[in-house]
Amino acid sequence: MLVRLRPSWTVWLLGLAVLLQGCGGAHARKQYQLDSATNTCRHQPASCAQAAGQEAVLPTAVRTFATAGGSAVAALKILDDALKQEVTTALEECANHARTEVILERHGGTRPTPEECMEELRDIQGRTLTRAMKLGEEMHRVALRCAAEKLNKLRPGGFSLEPTYLYDQGSGKTTWLSAADVDRILRQGRMGELKGSLVPDVVLHAGHPDQVQAVYDFKFPCVDITRWPDWRRYPSGHPYAGYGQDEIYREAFNLEKVLKVVPWLGAGP
Repeated sequence: MLVRLRPSWTVWLLGLAVLLQGCGGAHARKQYQLDSATNTCRHQPASCAQAAGQEAVLPTAVRTFATAGGSAVAALKILDDALKQEVTTALEECANHARTEVILERHGGTRPTPEECMEELRDIQGRTLTRAMKLGEEMHRVALRCAAEKLNKLRPGGFSLEPTYLYDQGSGKTTWLSAADVDRILRQGRMGELKGSLVPDVVLHAGHPDQVQAVYDFKFPCVDITRWPDWRRYPSGHPYAGYGQDEIYREAFNLEKVLKVVPWLGAGP
């Protein structure tokens, strides 16, 4: 399994049940990620080299289990500075690992050129996407699996991978949706209800995804890995048009800052 569990039969059985239930919805959940930079790139290919893959593509089973762990294991209520730094360092290591593994295995160990990043490819599902998008998705997948392993040791029951939230700017209300909630909405054809949903890569919480304590997003620039990539800005027509992704995260989760994690550069606002 990708997530290592503490020795408890109750937790093991819960994890197995969640994994079995989650497998059926993986493809469907990919379709609702309206807040995804990868989805934006399909419509604005000129921005793909920097923006692709800014949100995640982790299989539903792993994502669901990380969230379900909040009810299965007693999490620490307090996230002190020392533990947060350990988590941050672990996520930085995951970003470096993901970049190294994907570039070595998928690109012969050489950095892609700007032209290669913009090259259009087809995936096994028949989608047309740029190489930047494909590499970004693969790096996210590797980084989040790494995060699942590390955080299950550092903060079992106190984190979620790619949780889904609805945020109403008018009322200031933020609502967490479980994977089951999202799948039910999709099955009932109510996809519009998910427009503008927020899907941070990693959320630290106090035992339940509603109790957000810290938010991280992996960013994987395709070309320039010496410069900090910008946070995504929401385009015209989006519910948060004109705002930056980090601004909405801070508003929705009532945080002073959120961190982006970039290979070799580390974590920063």
